[in-house]
Order: sequence, then structure tokens, then C-alpha cells
Amino acid sequence: MDISRKIGIGIVMIIPTFVGGGVVWYFLNSWLAVLVWIIVIASGYGVMMGKFFCKD
Repeated sequence: MDISRKIGIGIVMIIPTFVGGGVVWYFLNSWLAVLVWIIVIASGYGVMMGKFFCKD
């Protein structure tokens, strides 16, 4: 997979990060919980890039 597609997928992943972070903040009112949400999304992106798009 070329780098432009990886960057595009990363940009699209920003949307659930912002929306989910807002929802987490609304319900829990905790910056730590929002940070955990961001880490979960970033980990999911990393797994997706490694698992689905690596060249074997």
C-alpha cells in the first residue's frame, strides 16, 4: 500500500477520535478517559496498518 493511502486512512480515523473523545468527555468528564480513547483509536490504526496492509 502506498503512503498516500495510509495517510488518507489516518486522516479519516481523526473523525471517530474527535467524536468519540467528545462522547467520552460528556459521560465521564475525565481527560484520562479521553486519552485512553485516543490510545485505543491509535492502536486500532496501527493494527489495521500492520495486519491488513503488510506485504508478506
